[in-house]
Amino acid sequence: MTAETKTTGAAQNEIRTYRGRRFDASTVVEVRVSGGKIVSVETLDDAGTDCGVGVCGADGRDGLPIIAPGLFDIQVNGAVGVELSSAGLTEDGVVAVLDKMLRDGVFRCCPTLTTNAPETMISAAARIASALEKRPDLRPTVWGIHLEGPFISTAEGAVGAHPKRFCVPYSRELFDRIQDACGGLVKLVTLSPEYEGAGEFVRFLRSRGVVVAVGHTNATCAQIDEAVSAGATLSTHLSNATRHLLPKWENYFFGQLADDRLTASLIVDGFHISPQLVRAIVRTKGLDRIVLISDQSPLSGFAPGRYKTELCELEIQPNGKVTLAGDANLLACASFPVSHCVANVASIEGLTLAQVYPSATTVPARLLGAPLFSNVDATAVDESGRADWLEVGADADFLLFRLIPATFGALGVLDGASFRTGRFDFEKIVWRGREIV
Repeated sequence: MTAETKTTGAAQNEIRTYRGRRFDASTVVEVRVSGGKIVSVETLDDAGTDCGVGVCGADGRDGLPIIAPGLFDIQVNGAVGVELSSAGLTEDGVVAVLDKMLRDGVFRCCPTLTTNAPETMISAAARIASALEKRPDLRPTVWGIHLEGPFISTAEGAVGAHPKRFCVPYSRELFDRIQDACGGLVKLVTLSPEYEGAGEFVRFLRSRGVVVAVGHTNATCAQIDEAVSAGATLSTHLSNATRHLLPKWENYFFGQLADDRLTASLIVDGFHISPQLVRAIVRTKGLDRIVLISDQSPLSGFAPGRYKTELCELEIQPNGKVTLAGDANLLACASFPVSHCVANVASIEGLTLAQVYPSATTVPARLLGAPLFSNVDATAVDESGRADWLEVGADADFLLFRLIPATFGALGVLDGASFRTGRFDFEKIVWRGREIV
């Protein structure tokens, strides 16, 4: 039994029962839900098996799904045909993206506004805020807006797929206009510290309660150090948005990789970063300083083919890789949800879910100063600093899934015929007591 419904009396007294193996303890638990809340949690055994790749996740030998908390994705550019950083963004479009996040098992996210015309970024920020006002039930799904630009580099490679004409040096006025338009929802800003006054601008953002990330940069190691010393704490999709050839000894990739003060976000969809580089970054930073992100594009959820967007034409390759149309090597966001990244890292490093899962839940939460889980207050932790996401009385927020590991050919992800991205095969997605899947 993976999920059974028991009705007792009136509809409001309905009790639903879910059974699964905890991702973090490998014990089987039975969770009962009523009125959107967890009403009981019973541990059925303590023997369990390790929820690693190829064990309870992959082969399902015990017949039970994994039960785990909802995911936290801090970089979502759009989905289902909706570009968030767009002059044509509507409230319905925002809702469609957030609904897609819930169906991907993402209970908290940072809608991301990529570099665009100032008025476009301002209007898009306002539209996100107004959508949440009209749909307050979705407000818990948005921790804050992520500005990925426009304060980024125009250098080749570093600029990535962002339009150069809208990349600008730091502007307090522009930031304030965007922040005012969304009522203070901006919680994360990615910038390049290569412009004059980087440290001062980072301190300005930190004084506004905003987390600062280094990304899309052509900065020197000294400039990166200035930004980090001023309060920057994250590298946005480290190793991506870089030139193909970098100086051998000192460059902006090594400058961020070697700095223990920086957490690194990674897009481990199988295309943005090789398995070998995933291993190198994970082993250098440590899992407690890795944040997995989807970098989902407006084309997420679409079939392979060419699609026109507001700024350019994009293409989804047959294997799911998103590129600029006509250039299969120039990546333009991603098409897979963040759960694929979790499965891929576990496969690449031979790690368990208990080891990898925090990179898409509690690590981003701590980075952004959010509660550790979507249904647990930040203060609800035990002596070891751990919060239990299956607390009686808490909102019923959890996932039931089986883990399908990634497979790699002889050349890793470059061997497109053999590579298969890992994923979660969802049986149930329960959010606020409501079954999404």
